Amino acid sequence: MIEKTPVGVRMNFVKDGQRDSVEATLVVVAVGWTADTASLNLAAVGVEFNQRRYVKVDRYLRTSAPHIFAAGDITGRLMLVPEAMQDGFIAATNAVQGPSLLLEDRVSPVGSFTDPEFAQVGLGEAHARQAHDVVIATVRFDQTTRTIIDSHKIGFCKLIADRKTYSILGCHIIGERAVDIAEVAAIAVAAKMRVDELAHIPLAFPTYAGVLVNAAAIAAREMGLKLGWQTHQAA
Repeated sequence: MIEKTPVGVRMNFVKDGQRDSVEATLVVVAVGWTADTASLNLAAVGVEFNQRRYVKVDRYLRTSAPHIFAAGDITGRLMLVPEAMQDGFIAATNAVQGPSLLLEDRVSPVGSFTDPEFAQVGLGEAHARQAHDVVIATVRFDQTTRTIIDSHKIGFCKLIADRKTYSILGCHIIGERAVDIAEVAAIAVAAKMRVDELAHIPLAFPTYAGVLVNAAAIAAREMGLKLGWQTHQAA
């Protein structure tokens, strides 16, 4: 049960037979997306759906009907415009020329233009720890020059790196221009850059993306890697 409080809401609940409550400024309920495919009558041509009613496709974006290909939100993959555009190229090419282009794992930054923004690319910390000895470097937005100048000091940037290979496994950001920062991080992940290589790039100052250099420098130092003068500048 949810009830109002002077500063927000209180949720009363029962867990493991014990009554408890939590208070928050706002309650958000996320139920996910369901496919709007019922009216397409795709079953009539032999196109199969998954449990959530999205169209099943293989790595060529070919449906269960060999002459029909699908791309974009209807497949239930990452429902983002850049992904849909690239999938559309693959599906169209394979439909015209025959199955030749494979849908491969891509570095795909994702985020949302909320207030504050949030974004991520690559592996999350929990997933990364399952297969890697990781180093975590976190820089708060109240520690960087541009965010202080613009009075956007709420947020952080967390960089996840592999201690053995020094490579960047993932990046997670909450705060102003998080999506833009994640796109820069995505380039570093796709290029398989080491943290010391990212730390040595003299990004423009003061910028929001400069937080990546700070985080990379922190990770590199923890790994015992040698850094140059530019990594000591504030971001």
